[in-house]
This record gives sequence, structure tokens and C-alpha cells, in this order.
Amino acid sequence: MGDTVSIGPLMIATDRLLVLAAILMFLGVSAALTRNSPRPTSNAATVAVIAGLVAARIGYVAAHVSSYRDEPASIFAFWLGGFSPITGLVGAAAVLVVALRRSGALYRSLASLGAAAVFWTAATHLLIEDAVKPLPKGLIAYSLDGTPVAIDTLRGKPFLINLWATWCGPCQREMPMLVQVAAARPSVPILFIDQGETQAAVTAFLAAKRLTSPHVLLDRSQDFGRVAGSGALPTTLFVARDGMIRNNHAGEISRAALDDAISDLQEPRR
Repeated sequence: MGDTVSIGPLMIATDRLLVLAAILMFLGVSAALTRNSPRPTSNAATVAVIAGLVAARIGYVAAHVSSYRDEPASIFAFWLGGFSPITGLVGAAAVLVVALRRSGALYRSLASLGAAAVFWTAATHLLIEDAVKPLPKGLIAYSLDGTPVAIDTLRGKPFLINLWATWCGPCQREMPMLVQVAAARPSVPILFIDQGETQAAVTAFLAAKRLTSPHVLLDRSQDFGRVAGSGALPTTLFVARDGMIRNNHAGEISRAALDDAISDLQEPRR
């Protein structure tokens, strides 16, 4: 399975789909194990899910305070992802303990939560964490003046490839932040590779948004989109110094997730 799953015209990130599957598993297993309990548990399970998600978000934000300092409002952009599994599980378990204390259903509900956590961990490891693959050699993009740029010249140091288009709403939202990060961390270049549009369209967009970057490139044949293995825009590829795509983020990315992935690129893998 790749980093995204297509459901009709929709593309859903695999990691978020697995979280949804784990939540549904918890609710289903908990309901099945406690259906004969004299004390209703469905409300407790639902509240535990909500509390777990809130706790997971708070835990993630607390661990990435520096990334949210410049734009504190982005703390509430939970749809971009950014949740701490450990704090989420602790929050959900705490609600179950308080709501079902002195009830035999408590242990069955906690067992259901544990089973869902094991499922999510195993599925994430099998379907996402082993998705590292090499960036193909010979890729060419073009600068706004038409000069060919060989991506192979960047090998030997980490860099990012952001696939975008002027008509893409999420691309428009994330690009100012990406440009800011690129300027602040020049040791890890971010290549903004437009997918399938003309030089005139891209130049007009950059001028209208007052965005500047020396690494805006064109990919009219959309070769890079095929490398990403997904038609989702935006998509950001994190390429390590050894030429391996270490992370593939489909969809709009948060500053915290971007900072994490860049830091990971700069650390050698054992």
C-alpha cells in the first residue's frame, strides 16, 4: 500500500485511514465485549475516542512548541495531522477508568483499546514505515527561463521536492510557509516543482502571491508525479543524502511535520 488510498475521486493519506480503522475497531470490539454488561459503555467509548484525540493533539503541540510559535492559530489546524499516539492512548484510557470504574466492563474496554493500539502499530509498520525507496536517476526539471536542471546534481546532501500547481488550494496555503522554511534552512533545499503548467502561469502566480524562491521549477511532463506514485497535490518528497526518499507526505503539510522530517533527513540512518 502506498502513502495514499484512492476512494473514487478522493485521495486519503494511508496513516489517517489506519487511525480511522483503529478507532472503528476499538468501538466495535468494545461494543461486542461489553454488550451483556449491566452498565452501558457505548457513551464511555465514544467520549474516550474524543478525549484521546484531544489529548493526542495537545501532546503533539506541546512537543513542537517552536514550530507553532510563529503561527499559533495553526495549532487548531488538526486536519493537517500531528497527534501523539502515547498521550492519546493515555487520555482515552483515563476516560475509560473514570467512566467505568468498579465495573467489569472497564477491563474489557481497556483490552479493546489495547487491541486497537496493537493493530494500528502493526499496520503502520507494515504499510508505511517500509516505504523508503530510491529517487530515480536522470530526472530533469526546468527553471522558469527554460534552463534544464538535473536533479542528480543535488545528490550527496538532503533536499526536498514539493510537487504543486497554481490551481491547487492546499498548495497555495502551504507554499508561503515552505518558502519561509527554505530561507531559514538553506542547507536543505526545497525544490518547488510545478506539475504540468506553463512558465507564464507559474510566474503570474508567484508575482500575485509575492513569493520568491531560487528553486521554482517546471515539470510539464509530470515525471515527478509518477515518481511520487500519487496524483495528489501537494506532495512533498524528503530525499536523504544517499538518494533515498525517506518520507513521502501527500497533502498539505504542517510546519511541525515539516520541521520533524527535515531534522530526520539530517540525521544518519543506522
